[in-house]
Amino acid sequence: MAFAQLPVELIDAICQRGQPTDLVALSRTCSSIYPVAQRHLYRHLSISTASRNLRAVVTLARRPELAQNVRTFSLRAECATVFRPFLRLVGMALSRMTELVSLDLFVDPDASWILSEARCTYTRLSRFSCSLVFDSHVVEFLGKTEALLELQVDGASISHNALPVPALPARSIPHLSQFVGSSHVACAIVPGRPVESIHLPLGDLTAEDVTVLANSTSHVLIFGATATSSPLPILESLSQHMSSLIYLRLMTTFDFLEVPQPSLQSFYERIAKALSSLADLEGFELGGLHWVNAQKNLQDQQPVWQSQPFAGEIIGAEDLDLDSDLFYVY
Repeated sequence: MAFAQLPVELIDAICQRGQPTDLVALSRTCSSIYPVAQRHLYRHLSISTASRNLRAVVTLARRPELAQNVRTFSLRAECATVFRPFLRLVGMALSRMTELVSLDLFVDPDASWILSEARCTYTRLSRFSCSLVFDSHVVEFLGKTEALLELQVDGASISHNALPVPALPARSIPHLSQFVGSSHVACAIVPGRPVESIHLPLGDLTAEDVTVLANSTSHVLIFGATATSSPLPILESLSQHMSSLIYLRLMTTFDFLEVPQPSLQSFYERIAKALSSLADLEGFELGGLHWVNAQKNLQDQQPVWQSQPFAGEIIGAEDLDLDSDLFYVY
């Protein structure tokens, strides 16, 4: 039996395992195989200036029947050689990708206007990651992504954090579970939504921000942020308002040498106390240093937090120096 005479379901299964070069070759064999091969060829696209395949955007913008096949689309074209006419084609192509499941869009941070070209509703989009500034265009786009679970936005630069944050309607992205972005945008998005994972690589987190982010309708389990102030008020606020945390990472530019020597032990004791109140916490990192949650002995379930640089070696209970000032037990 000739390959072209195989059942369409079998040809489809074969194409699922084909590489792009194989799919291109298959699409040129005969008219009956062409639509099947094309459908898989455009299903998962990764386009970038480094790969020199930006022309695929032109094809998608001009051929809606191909754009409808796209499920995951990644575009990285942040260099200065990408001009406005090309970005307009990106917006046109996006407006035709009605079946998108995942979208990565890393272009000029101020090019959020391309999202306004997308006039359709993305009922299947569950992941959206971009370098765009969070503005009215992004807000309008998010209103069309009811199934969205993961969102990364406002990853451009800290200078944009001074811009006012537009209001996001309460009905938008009702199922959001993971957010990555700046602290000031997170405060506008997280409250009222079931966000369990929050990562804030931009912005300056404060204890007041923590109280706002705690208004997630779900327990926050994973939390990471950057700050410039002392971590102690933030940790104490986290222990009070996000008691279900499993993993916590706090990067700070605070100079610990500013803590007066007589108060240093009390400073670390308060940190350890805040950590010990997080019963489910399994991992904690402060300023690039891992704190280790061990046990005093095999029968004791109380945590012992090691507040010194962790070398990555497994420390047994018999190796812990419980008399050291660097260990606090509660």
